[in-house]
Amino acid sequence: MEISISLKSHAQKEVVHLIAMLRSMDFVENVKIKPETSIKKNIIHNRFDKFNGIWKNKLTNDEIDLQLNALRNEWE
Repeated sequence: MEISISLKSHAQKEVVHLIAMLRSMDFVENVKIKPETSIKKNIIHNRFDKFNGIWKNKLTNDEIDLQLNALRNEWE
């Protein structure tokens, strides 16, 4: 059985002791430690960036606006 544990702590000394305790247990075969990785945030520069790749027919932003407005006006 393999279990993954994610731990966030500012108490480095206590974490070192915790890891040492885990390694000393006879039923624990392996302890792997990965350094914290940063998460890349998606920055949206304009209102269409989050839909990048959805419109495969190469429409301009104005053409997309016209289509969306036409769809909205159908409901009125």
